[in-house]
Amino acid sequence: MSFRNHRFSRLELLVGREGLGRFRNLHILIVGAGGVGSFAAEAIARSAIGKVTIVDHDEVCVTNVNRQLHAFTDTVGKKKVELLVERLKKINPLAGYFGIAEHHHPDKENFIFEEAERLAGQPVDAVIDCIDTLIPKVDLLARSLKLGIPIWSSMGSASRLDPAQIRCADISETRVDPFAKQIRAKLREIGISEGIRAVFSIEEPIDPEQAVPGTEWHCICPTIEKEFGACQHKRVMLGTISYLPPIFGMWLAGDLLQHFLKGIDFKKRDTFEKIPTYDEFKKVLTLGKQ
Repeated sequence: MSFRNHRFSRLELLVGREGLGRFRNLHILIVGAGGVGSFAAEAIARSAIGKVTIVDHDEVCVTNVNRQLHAFTDTVGKKKVELLVERLKKINPLAGYFGIAEHHHPDKENFIFEEAERLAGQPVDAVIDCIDTLIPKVDLLARSLKLGIPIWSSMGSASRLDPAQIRCADISETRVDPFAKQIRAKLREIGISEGIRAVFSIEEPIDPEQAVPGTEWHCICPTIEKEFGACQHKRVMLGTISYLPPIFGMWLAGDLLQHFLKGIDFKKRDTFEKIPTYDEFKKVLTLGKQ
């Protein structure tokens, strides 16, 4: 027979052997492993991407449970990148998954790109940006463009409820979102106005809760003793709901994957010569080896 069943056979039926081969040859860098980044990583791993490097300095906090893939009662305090790498290896043990437990900052220059290439043994082919702080985010966007690496970026996914108002377009077309406005302004200061794919919402954000010292907001983050990332370093607390950040992450992954499928004629794609019956599948099935 001209087919074999494997963990990505359903994907191969859709994108063909060429599409599957393209995915397996990619190295994707995901920066930020929170509500958006963790689900982007899941979608990327379940699409047979050959190598994935995830960057995040943070540990799981109990307040992450409402929206982050790796957040459970028994994972509080554990490194997000370590949890994600462990999870993704269970999805596809034949791929390469790597974690960098750092936060990106302009002072670190090209460190995450160089470290990702060292770990994977392959340069980064594309970046998914899920950073939620302005200066590191803008630097990552500008740095990726300077290096000639295509990048997909999440705008603000917090303070919103309506998934029907999520959009995907060039960053120059983003609107309504105050965070996207700040990003565009900072990018214009360094001569960048387009060339970044962005997922954003056109829903008016719900006003955030002010994080005033001495109020009912008490930080319980595992990172509370660190100089970066704990609640006491934040001016405001943004509300989130379970489904919005994951949709942002999935859309980022989906738009990226479609980019790397360009040029394939899906009406003539090379895949199984025929769809096997269930009885035929049982004859060739060898579980645990693929």
